[in-house]
Amino acid sequence: MRAFKIDAEYLVITAVVSLVATVAIVVMVNLMQPGLITSTFGTGLFVFIGVFAANLMIESLRTRSGRNREG
Repeated sequence: MRAFKIDAEYLVITAVVSLVATVAIVVMVNLMQPGLITSTFGTGLFVFIGVFAANLMIESLRTRSGRNREG
């Protein structure tokens, strides 16, 4: 069994994409409901964690399904 490897480049790319999506979500919520967000930083952090985790889960499911098809 091989050791668990962390791909730093993939994590950085995922973090940047998640940050862009987070900014877009927070801006859209502020445009649609101007008084809804009381703490922009806290809401942004919460959204970033959710988007980042979702991106990682989607990628792991994609690689797992691709590995099952090849094997």
